[in-house]
Amino acid sequence: MNFTFLVWLLAFFIQLALLGMSMYGLIILSDLENDFINPHDSSASLNTWVMPEYIAQGVLTAILLLTGKWVSGLVMLCLLAWNVRTYLRNEHKVDVTEVFRQIPREKNIRIIKLIFYLVGFVYFIYRVVHTAVTSFLTPESREAAHKLFQDAAATM
Repeated sequence: MNFTFLVWLLAFFIQLALLGMSMYGLIILSDLENDFINPHDSSASLNTWVMPEYIAQGVLTAILLLTGKWVSGLVMLCLLAWNVRTYLRNEHKVDVTEVFRQIPREKNIRIIKLIFYLVGFVYFIYRVVHTAVTSFLTPESREAAHKLFQDAAATM
């Protein structure tokens, strides 16, 4: 099995987990906003997933940069820098007493992250499929597949 394929597959699954965490956070905030959940439970639920999200983002960025996937790694580094900034400023946790005032800001941040993760998810799907297809083809077929993928990417 091709090492590059395994890297992209691992990145795909990490990105999938990050996408799920982001959607979960938005659901919790929507439930709180509509008064389906109390502030203590919502804060506890949101704060539980902060560090796993930051660690997963750091691992994903490190994997991409250490394996030479520079463009993807540098794009992910931007979000990692944002996460480090919020952690160092102690803005990464949702305060129970201020949760209702934090809802609009938290929702905006999580929507932006959701969009970021969704774009990355689509990109990683493309890379996994591209690597899987090209690694199992003959050299002549690779050229035809490469042209096909270039045409497909140009239509996006």
